[in-house]
Amino acid sequence: MVVLHGKAELSRRRALEVDLAQMGAMAEKQLGDAISAFERRDMTLADAVVAADAQIDAAHHRIERDAIAILETEQPSGAALREIIASFKLANELERVGDLAKNVAKRTLVVSQELKTMSIATAIGRMGRQSMRALTDVLDAYVGRDMAAAQAVWSGDGNIDELYNSLFQETLVSMMREPDQVSACTHLVFISKNFERVGDHATNIAEVLHFLVTGEPLTSVRPKGDETPTTSVTIAN
Repeated sequence: MVVLHGKAELSRRRALEVDLAQMGAMAEKQLGDAISAFERRDMTLADAVVAADAQIDAAHHRIERDAIAILETEQPSGAALREIIASFKLANELERVGDLAKNVAKRTLVVSQELKTMSIATAIGRMGRQSMRALTDVLDAYVGRDMAAAQAVWSGDGNIDELYNSLFQETLVSMMREPDQVSACTHLVFISKNFERVGDHATNIAEVLHFLVTGEPLTSVRPKGDETPTTSVTIAN
C-alpha cells in the first residue's frame, strides 16, 4: 500500500487519509512479519510482532478520534460523509488484521518448540502468503478507488476458505496419527484460521470501498467456502 507524506500541509480530511494509508502499511508489515516468523520459526521476530501491535492500536484510536472531530466541526455530507464513515470501518478492519497477526505470532512461539510435522506448517505458510496478497491487493484498490480490483479480492475469498478447509482436515489426520503432536497441531488449526480471517477482513475492506464509491452496500452474497466446525470459535488475541 502506498504511504503518503506531507501531512502538515494537508487538510484535516487529507491528513486522515494519510493516517489510514500509514495504518494500512503497518498492518501489512505486521502480517508479513508474522508469516515470516511462522515460516522460519523465528521467535525473535514473533516477539517483535506481538510488541508492535500496540502501534496499530494507537493508530486506530487516533484515526477514530480525528474522524469524530471532523464530524463534529465540519458536519460533512454526501461523499465527504461517506469518506469519514469509511475511515472508521477501514481502521477497524486493519486493527483486527493486526490482532490476527499478533495471534499468529503468539502461537508461533509454541509451535516453534513443539512441532515436528513440517509439511502442514509449510502449507499453512503458503496460505498465509495468499491472505497477505489479498490484503495488499485490496488496500491498493482502496487507495486507487479501483472497484474492479476490489471485486476480484472479494470474489476470491472462497479460494482461501477452501484452502483452510483442506488444511483443517489434514491437521486433524496428523493429530490422529501422532498423538504427541496434538498441542502443536491445535495451534496450527488456529493459525490457519487466523489467515482465513485475514481473507475475510480483506473482503470487508472491498465492501467498504464499494460503499465509499457508490454510497450503497454490496448486496451480493459473499462467496464463502469455510465449512469447518471452527468457524464459530472466537479466536483469542
